[in-house]
Amino acid sequence: MAWFKAEDQPQTNRNTTERAAAALLLEVALADDEFSDEEKASLPALLRQHTQLTTQEAMDLLEIAHEDVESAVAIHEFTRHLNETFTLEEKLDLLTTLWRVAYADQHIDKYEEHVIRKVADLLHLRHSEFIQCKHKAMN
Repeated sequence: MAWFKAEDQPQTNRNTTERAAAALLLEVALADDEFSDEEKASLPALLRQHTQLTTQEAMDLLEIAHEDVESAVAIHEFTRHLNETFTLEEKLDLLTTLWRVAYADQHIDKYEEHVIRKVADLLHLRHSEFIQCKHKAMN
């Protein structure tokens, strides 16, 4: 599923949405203080699945998002915009993708799970949806 359609949104809104989603992917990858090679390798590909970005553009966006993550006070900065713009289906797809980031190294750390749970709560998703996304990502 594509989260972003170039013709649907002005460039600045797409960029804000893409940056917010990329920042959340990084938040999960960095949650356990161990940014594994598997996680690093998975991020551009996972981001490309949902955008119209090239691999290089995805990598550039992840660098920008990394700066956003380091300067952010809380993940609410990223979820607020996504909560306003994403449909329920897009929110669920994002949550599944966050689980895929966490599972990229074949281990889900409790801190990664905590970040994903927090994102799910901020996106107003039910616990059952949180669990369904986890199972979908692991299968």
